[in-house]
This record gives sequence, C-alpha cells and structure tokens, in this order.
Amino acid sequence: MTLHAKSTGRGDTKMHNDLQRLWELQKIDSAIGELETDLRSLDDGSDLRAQLASAELESAARTSRLNEDAAAQSTLEAELEKTELKRSEAMAKAYGGTVSNPKELETLEQGIEALGRQMDRVENELLPLFDKVDEEQTAVEAQEAEIARLRRGLEQTVSTHENESARLSDQIGALRTERNGAIEGLDSGSLSKYERILKKAGNVAVAAVQGGMCAACRVTLPTVQITRLQQGTELQQCESCLRILWISGE
Repeated sequence: MTLHAKSTGRGDTKMHNDLQRLWELQKIDSAIGELETDLRSLDDGSDLRAQLASAELESAARTSRLNEDAAAQSTLEAELEKTELKRSEAMAKAYGGTVSNPKELETLEQGIEALGRQMDRVENELLPLFDKVDEEQTAVEAQEAEIARLRRGLEQTVSTHENESARLSDQIGALRTERNGAIEGLDSGSLSKYERILKKAGNVAVAAVQGGMCAACRVTLPTVQITRLQQGTELQQCESCLRILWISGE
C-alpha cells in the first residue's frame, strides 16, 4: 500500500526524513511501552497484604482459642486447689483424733471420698488441657513469627516498589520529553496516520523490513514495494498488517 506524496526532489528528501523520524519515534514509543509494562508489572505488595491479613485473622482466632482454654485451665486449677484443701482439712479432722463419734467419722469419710472423686474429675479435665494449651501457645508463637516475616517482606516490597516506580517514571518522563521533540515539525498527515496505527497495532506503527519481509507480521513484501521504499519517495504500508514500513539506508 502506498501513501502518495509529491515526488519533487525536495519532497522526496522530506519524505525520506519524515520516514526516518517516524522510525526514531517508533523506537521511543517502543521504549516507553516497555517501561510502562515494567511499571505495571511491579509487585506492589498486594499478595503479601492479603497473606498478612489472612495470617492476622488466623492469629486472632488462635489467640482467642488459647485465651479461652488457658482461662478454663486456670479455673480448673483453682477448683482442684480448693478441693484438695477441703479434702486435706476433712482428713485432718477425721483422723486427727478429735472425732470420736462413729457416725460423724463415717460422714467425714464419705465427704473425703466425694472430694477425691471431684479431684479425679478435675484432673481428668485438666490433663488434656495442659497439652492443648501448650500446642496452642506454640501455634500462636509460630503464627506471630509468620506475621513478622510477612510484615518485613511487605515493607521491603513496598520500598522496592516505590523506588522502582520512581525510577521507571523518571525514565518514562524523559522519553516523553524526547518524544515531544521528535514530533516537532513532523508532517501532520504522517504523524496522524502513525498515531492511528500505533493505537490499533499493539504500539507498533512502524515496522522494519528484514530479509524482504515485514518484521512485524513476517509477510513477504513485493519487490516493487521494497524498491519504492528504498527510493524514499512515498510512505509504504504493509498490505497485511497496515504498518508503515521502514528500511535501513545502510
């Protein structure tokens, strides 16, 4: 496809220059596109934030269970201590030589047996709680260590993201300034066509000719079109992908 232009010597030179400038503009836009892709692909810590939030929720749940079981353990321990004291006092009274009435002694012994059974019950409830609380305490400590690791990782990731974002943004800004200079004085029609193709063709509006083919779509170009392109008298577009064609003058 040929984009017609005046074919005077002066016009030919300007067309050649415009094509060369479009090629240079394409290199700038490609560089900007790559940097913008890099900028979008930076890890902003979103995954780590989600992991941290999940870990904190799990830690809160584990801590709540630990506190509940630790409180139950403390309650049972207090009950066991109180019951053991009562039993000791009952045994001291029953067998301390102050009770001579057989009926009273029998009543005391029955109470001692009841307190013993109560102690057995409390101990049976306490034993598994000891292990459970220990396991939960270990799990809470491990979860807290994981949270600390995630926080350190998030802090590092955010810092890296900020530094890399600033670096890439500075480079993009410098290239945009260079781009503004590159389009000054460029033929408005050629620039307008370039911008339209750029938006439609994946940020590649100008394709180099390599080995007789369009480097963008790999379609072989007609010999006559390559000749016209070498003459630099008219802008040429690939018939397949419609990109503006450029061929090195070397």
